[in-house]
Amino acid sequence: MTSVTPDSGTETKISVCIYLPDERLRSFVTFYYFVESDLPFEDFLYPEWGNVRFPVRGSWLVQLPYTNWETPLTGALFGPTDRATRVASLGGKTVGFGLTPLGWECFLRVPADSLANRLAELDDAFGMAAVDIHAQLTAHVSDAEGVALFDMLLLARLDSSRPNSKGALRSDQALRERPHDVEAFAAAAKLPTRTLSRLCHRLFGFGPKRLLRRQRFLDTLGLIRVTEHPQFSALIGEAYFDQPHFNREFREFMGITPSQYLAAPRPIFADAARAQTAAGIPLSFTLPPQP
Repeated sequence: MTSVTPDSGTETKISVCIYLPDERLRSFVTFYYFVESDLPFEDFLYPEWGNVRFPVRGSWLVQLPYTNWETPLTGALFGPTDRATRVASLGGKTVGFGLTPLGWECFLRVPADSLANRLAELDDAFGMAAVDIHAQLTAHVSDAEGVALFDMLLLARLDSSRPNSKGALRSDQALRERPHDVEAFAAAAKLPTRTLSRLCHRLFGFGPKRLLRRQRFLDTLGLIRVTEHPQFSALIGEAYFDQPHFNREFREFMGITPSQYLAAPRPIFADAARAQTAAGIPLSFTLPPQP
C-alpha cells in the first residue's frame, strides 16, 4: 500500500493489488487487479489493451480520449486505447482484468476497433450477467475469492470459445518481436500487408503503423515507470530520433508533456508499476513470447 499526499495536504491511501490468472488463461488475460482508496483521487491510465472493470464499492469516473467524463456501468467492457485515460474516484473499490489481443478474439464477438477508445456495457459476455458478477464480487471479502471467481468464469468461457485464428497467432507473435516497420511486421506474420492491416484492426484495435508507434512508446514508458529518477535522454535509446521526437510522441499518447508527467501525482500509476513488476509482468503491457 502507498500513501500519497495531494496538494490539499490530505493523505490518500491507495492499494493496488495485481494477480496472475490460472496458467491456462495467461495467453488470454494479462492480470487481475483490485484497486481500493479511502479518499478521493484522480490519476490517468496508460494506453492499454481491452479491460473488464467492475465498480464494487463507491463511485468513479473515466474520461476516454476525446470524450466527456462517464460513469462506468455495473460491469464495463473497455476497448483497447491508444491514448491515456483519465480516472477519478470519490473513494471505493474497483476490480477487473485485462484481455490480451488473443483473449479479445477468443472471448468476444466484436472486432477490437469497434470499441477502440470506447466503453460498453458488459452484458453476459463471460457466461454470466454482469450484474450477477458484480453482486458476487461485492459479497466477496478477500481478493482471493475474486481471483477464484474470475478464474472460474474465464476458464468456463475458454472451454466454449473459438480457437484463435492462425493469422492472429502469427500477428501476436510478430508484434512481440517488435518489428521496426509495417513491412517487417507483415513478413514476420507471414501475411500480405493489406491482410495484416485488416487483422490488426480486428485483433489489436488499430492499424499496423499506429500499433507499432504505440508499442514503441509503451516499451519506453515501461522503462520510465521503473526508474526512480528518469532521465529521458538516457532511456529513449534508439527508439526515437532525438529528444524532441520523443517529446512529441509522449504528448500524442499521454496528452501531457514529459515534464508535466513527472510533476503530476500518480497514485495508481506508480503503485500499479510496483505491483506489476512484483508479479513478474512486463511493463510494456505484452506477455513474453509464447513457448
